[in-house]
Amino acid sequence: MRDQLLGDRYRLVRQLGEGGMGHIWEAQDETLGRNVAVKVISLLAGGGSRGDEARARFLREARITAQLQHPDIVTIHDLGETGAGNERVPFLVMELVRGEGLDTMLRRGVVTLADAARWGSLISDALAVAHAAGIMHRDIKPSNILITPSGAVKVLDFGIARAVDPYATADRLTQTGFIVGTPPYMAPEQARGFPEPRSDLYALGCLLFELITGRLPFQAPDTVGYLSAHITQEPPTPSSVSTGVPSAWDDLVLRLLEKDPDQRYPNATDLAQALRHLDRTPEPVGGPAPPAGGAAQPPSMTAAIPLPPVAPTRRASSLPPRPDTASTHTPARRGRATRFVLPVCLWLLLTLLAVASSDIGVPVALALTWVLTAVLTPRSRSLTRGTGYAAVAAIPVNLVKIAIHYRDHLDLSARWPFLMVVVLTIAAYCYRDIKTRRAARSSSTWATGS
Repeated sequence: MRDQLLGDRYRLVRQLGEGGMGHIWEAQDETLGRNVAVKVISLLAGGGSRGDEARARFLREARITAQLQHPDIVTIHDLGETGAGNERVPFLVMELVRGEGLDTMLRRGVVTLADAARWGSLISDALAVAHAAGIMHRDIKPSNILITPSGAVKVLDFGIARAVDPYATADRLTQTGFIVGTPPYMAPEQARGFPEPRSDLYALGCLLFELITGRLPFQAPDTVGYLSAHITQEPPTPSSVSTGVPSAWDDLVLRLLEKDPDQRYPNATDLAQALRHLDRTPEPVGGPAPPAGGAAQPPSMTAAIPLPPVAPTRRASSLPPRPDTASTHTPARRGRATRFVLPVCLWLLLTLLAVASSDIGVPVALALTWVLTAVLTPRSRSLTRGTGYAAVAAIPVNLVKIAIHYRDHLDLSARWPFLMVVVLTIAAYCYRDIKTRRAARSSSTWATGS
């Protein structure tokens, strides 16, 4: 409450915001005589022994994130608890930043491409520092990004989503289905319970998509719908949603939104460089056009911190729509073509081996099938699975060639052990593929808590 003194030092002055975690206050540091922001994590109040454990973990995680020192990261000055017994509530003391959240700016319209590139590069710089320290953000979204009146970026709540997870064990979700993060911006692997640093890059890709088009890459009515879309659906190209978005932006954003983390930018530093290159690219006259009605905001699962507003930049588009053929060679379409063309080329190669030498085609195809059977996991990509089926399909072609070549003196009774190996190899690959696909689907369903 107003005028309450926290930690015998921080007097609450006025409430700045409220979210799923608790409340944000402007406070007076009576020891140093400066204004600060205090985040009271009411989500972790009470709870008996489990509450004590959760608060202790939160304070431990907060001490780790407090080590981050970067101009684009909100600095944590202090932390502590207020209240007594089961009424204890942890709080964070941070630098007070005068600025405006990107969520507020998006409600008034799409920002310019130049601003999106510049802000994105600064967010990437902050992520690079955190990742180097072994800290993931896990909840990159507009309300966790503040833009100061001078145009500087401040990223909020590093590691806080993880810290307030009352069921976290190591780096995984538990069977409770508690989701660490915000579903509209959540990477597929994070939804499955396996977050990694490139999960933050995926979330930043969703944020950039929203900045330059005015809407999210996926639309869904609820949490399960968002998570399912991130896991199974291909995102549209930004230029197909908002006119005036150059193809270079399509390439960058769709690379960030790849389902497989290995197909995204390898790290935040490389992403920052790519965004700075875009920032130097001339922007089309008119810029991106905002969709009718402005940008709809997705449901939020963690706290937002709105501060005094700053005037946004908005522009209308004067460009005609891009031709339908403009997006026919996007990375997503090229990815689908690659997954189809490469296995077919492999099958043709193995078939040519059968024509050139009947003795080498089957061993090569068998060996390749054994290797791919061994490496299949629930996270294997379609290209890997397709390559395996190409090898499997080449085996009967090679066998037919052998049968034709030795038709006059083919003794099947002497070759039955070899044929049994062939049948078992094909069966093993198909069984392994089915099992890993089912495991992937089960992981998706379990992560959503359905």
